[in-house]
Amino acid sequence: MKKWESSEAYKSINKIIDILGVILTLFLVIITFMHWKDAADIVPTHYNMRGEVDGYGSRNTILYILPIALIIYIAMSILGRYPQIYNYAVNITTENKEKQYNMASTFMRVINVEIMVIFVSMQIRLDITGNNNGNSFLIFLPIELIIIFGSIAFYIYKSIKNK
Repeated sequence: MKKWESSEAYKSINKIIDILGVILTLFLVIITFMHWKDAADIVPTHYNMRGEVDGYGSRNTILYILPIALIIYIAMSILGRYPQIYNYAVNITTENKEKQYNMASTFMRVINVEIMVIFVSMQIRLDITGNNNGNSFLIFLPIELIIIFGSIAFYIYKSIKNK
């Protein structure tokens, strides 16, 4: 039997992914308050395409990322538990239902963790870049987008392959 044919393999990997998501979420909460406490009164809030700061806000801006990230994390976590409501690239039949649902549920968890990594890196880079030129945003954003879109492409490939 192939490794990912059983629901048990998906259940164990989903637990690991869920734990990683919770750890990242807690880490985000911790670094948000650590950064806020030590932040300057004015922090960069936007960077142009060259990585130069072109928008500033109060240090309270650092706190805005946290509720947005938490709402997304909670919503995606709930959604990850209901794969039967998703749209699929293939027709769901009684033969492929369990496999497709398991893959989709795992995929949603992976995307959720990837989104949390982006939020954590945003908070870290806000502190690191401070009033610098923001080049770290220009370097990491394409990498983060490639990872997310790569995960989406991989999931679609696996979904179609396992009709």
